Amino acid sequence: MAEAVPVAAGAEAAAGPTAPVMARSAAVSAFGVFLVLGVLTASLGASLPFLRERFGAEHEVGRVVSAYNLGALAATVCIGLLGRRLNVRAAPPVLLAVFAAGAAGMAASPGWAAYLGCAAVTGIGYGGLALTLNTAFARGFAGNSVVMVNRLNAVFGIGAMLGPLAAGAVGHADIRLLALAAAVCALPCFLVGRAGAVLDVPEAGSGPQGGPGVRVGLGLLPFLLVGLVYAGMETSIGTWQSTQLVRDGWSTEAATAAASGFWAGMALGRLVVPQLTRRLPGRTTLPAYLAAALAALLLAAVPHLAVVAYPLAGLAMAPVLPTLIAWVSGVAEVPQQATSVLTLCCMLGNAVVPAVVGALGGSGGAVVIPLVLAAACLLCLGLAVWLRAVRR
Repeated sequence: MAEAVPVAAGAEAAAGPTAPVMARSAAVSAFGVFLVLGVLTASLGASLPFLRERFGAEHEVGRVVSAYNLGALAATVCIGLLGRRLNVRAAPPVLLAVFAAGAAGMAASPGWAAYLGCAAVTGIGYGGLALTLNTAFARGFAGNSVVMVNRLNAVFGIGAMLGPLAAGAVGHADIRLLALAAAVCALPCFLVGRAGAVLDVPEAGSGPQGGPGVRVGLGLLPFLLVGLVYAGMETSIGTWQSTQLVRDGWSTEAATAAASGFWAGMALGRLVVPQLTRRLPGRTTLPAYLAAALAALLLAAVPHLAVVAYPLAGLAMAPVLPTLIAWVSGVAEVPQQATSVLTLCCMLGNAVVPAVVGALGGSGGAVVIPLVLAAACLLCLGLAVWLRAVRR
């Protein structure tokens, strides 16, 4: 095995107390892959006006985003259903090839139907890579796994910030060039295939300290509920914070621009916060992150402080999901299957919770929205405390 990243002691992870098994070359390639994934994924929405110019106004260009995400959902479901039958060693290189082929197909598509189909194929590669590489990082760095999963997702966030800029730069020439660039940039990351080695699990599942691993079922329920509520809360803040700022007296343009502070806080938090708490176990840090986020959301209810409070909330919330992924991967009998089910619950939360927040606070005053968000955070905190109690 090639050299690996140094680790710190004390955090929960799948690899146990021994040295990490993720090769440095695989980790560097994974960072490159996630940067490309972030750029292309975030560029799709910004590309819609250019797609309308390229393929004609008669097409519902917004369907490309749906096709891409449906492909990602299909990959997540298939990985979850396959469980141990999945060849985990072969998964990362195959999925990278699928992503690159789909993106190249988007670039070469002569018509709208072909472009839409290739976007779905690209989404399969995206969803599968996001799932398998998150699981590999959660298992491949021993006590440093939480930090590394956060760094991996921070790189995706950096790519997501660059995506709309890239779409604007190439859109007036030919928006398909962006997909071509994604395919070309993905190919040098072929060493990401070595990440599949850390996904291998023995036939008899083993949890921490050699104990029995947790199977998909009631044993994972606390993890799944935390993921569902947390993901929905994150999406709800992104959806409703600008509405609150407008009700607080901001112009629409200023409120939209200020809303980016939450995502900037998320990106910074994934780089900084886990590094500061790396020696603490997930059962301790997860409730602490959510308690800090609750305080920030309550601060957002104070008039004119929301513009500061939401970036603070993003800073506190940033490590929650990567910490949850690392934790569940460390105790699950089949880690990629457990991560798949967790991801599906997060998708469900993304769809359900913002609608609930809108129903409860969408028509109220400026103070109602942060209070509803704080209530969701309090629920998530309670679930995290329950998770800590059942996983002692």
